[in-house]
Amino acid sequence: MLKRSLSKGAAFALVAALTAEVAGCGTPNATHNSLTSNTSAASAVSYPMTVKDDMGNTVTLKHQPMHIVSGSEGTDEILVSLVPKSRIALVTTLASNPEYSNVVAQVKGIRAWSGDDPEQALAVHPDLVLEAGYVNPSVRTQLQQAGVPMYTFSLNDFNSISDIERNILTVGRLVGEPAKANAVVANMKQDIAQIEGAVQGQPHPTVLDYGSYGYAAGRDTTVDDIIRDAGGVNVAHVLNGWQKITDEQMVKWNPDVIIDSSDDAAFLKKLAADPALRSVTAVREHHLYAINSADLSSASQYVVRAVYDVAKVLHPSVHLNAPKVLA
Repeated sequence: MLKRSLSKGAAFALVAALTAEVAGCGTPNATHNSLTSNTSAASAVSYPMTVKDDMGNTVTLKHQPMHIVSGSEGTDEILVSLVPKSRIALVTTLASNPEYSNVVAQVKGIRAWSGDDPEQALAVHPDLVLEAGYVNPSVRTQLQQAGVPMYTFSLNDFNSISDIERNILTVGRLVGEPAKANAVVANMKQDIAQIEGAVQGQPHPTVLDYGSYGYAAGRDTTVDDIIRDAGGVNVAHVLNGWQKITDEQMVKWNPDVIIDSSDDAAFLKKLAADPALRSVTAVREHHLYAINSADLSSASQYVVRAVYDVAKVLHPSVHLNAPKVLA
């Protein structure tokens, strides 16, 4: 859910820097919510509802939210699959940009919010704001002081596809649509299982996700999951989260394939022309691929499209059925 008003490359840089910081010092303020436990997931939603968000803050919803503000592109994509447009008061500015969003058509007509102006959010009288832990603390503070119910997802909520599934279930219960959320997650699991089944028995090429900001995706990232589910081996799995690497490290790892987001495609051309990288298999054999930006950095159910996109470049001879994301 880190795609707010940044370019995709900048969003990756932000999450990388934050992840590195989290890995170094921990997140003592973060806690697991109770909304997605086996017991609560099976029970009916009722209001008033009082829960703790992933930052440990108490959130009380007096009634089913009907004026919802989304503070991240990930919740934009999740919300439109769970509730009608009439219940969404604001989405992020990125939601209407096809380079970053998978729901441009679905959010048409919904007002956009940059996320930096709490007064704009307060003007729509929200009864639920969905935020991410990286947001400017002053924005969160002003909304909280105004008495607006706000659920904040912690930085630890963006590390895997299972995190995304849990976030969908959490949003589903908050907005009173647990059955729809369960269906979205079940569909995700089915799509990924189909891709995994199609590439089963194929060779497992080594893959490096690397961009112009110098960061590689290690373990505990959604990209690590994407590469694995697509039938590849992430050479950067030895790293914790997003970490900066050197050309020397890339040469040492010698990946078969290098991927980057499509909005950073010019960087792949730079790698291809770098004489210092000619010994790298991916460079030598021209296996450098730009993966659709909106898919690769998705923090919603649309992440399954990234698994499909990567599987196609890793296994071009395998027939793959395009995922049918519930939207």
